[in-house]
Amino acid sequence: MTPSSADVAPTHPRRPALPSLRRILAMDAAGMIVFGLVYLLVSDPLARLLGVGDKLVLTAGGLMLTIGVGVALLARRADPPAASVWLVVAIGAAWVAASVVSLVLNWWDTNTVGTVWTVLQTIPVSVFALLQLAALRGRT
Repeated sequence: MTPSSADVAPTHPRRPALPSLRRILAMDAAGMIVFGLVYLLVSDPLARLLGVGDKLVLTAGGLMLTIGVGVALLARRADPPAASVWLVVAIGAAWVAASVVSLVLNWWDTNTVGTVWTVLQTIPVSVFALLQLAALRGRT
């Protein structure tokens, strides 16, 4: 008796399905909006905790909030344009690069908490950029 196709193991494992591009963009936007608001609302104590100036925290918060709203609007589109998603990925990559360079060149003279936070905040930005790239590749 020969095995049916249902009995034969696949020759290559299936990759887990990625969340939709719109969902990835929406989650990214939500994080940026929440953290942008936190940075704006508690900039002074946060600046003291991180060992940086409050203007830096306010600027970062304003950027996160603005970019987050833009990404949220993009996520609402039925089929987000690839060029716009590439721009979101590029902004995330620039954020990560600027964060790393700021530490290497000691631009902000952060304390230990600020240094650790600067490194930690690059992780979700990097993850979302990679997920967005993977979702873009999955569209073709």
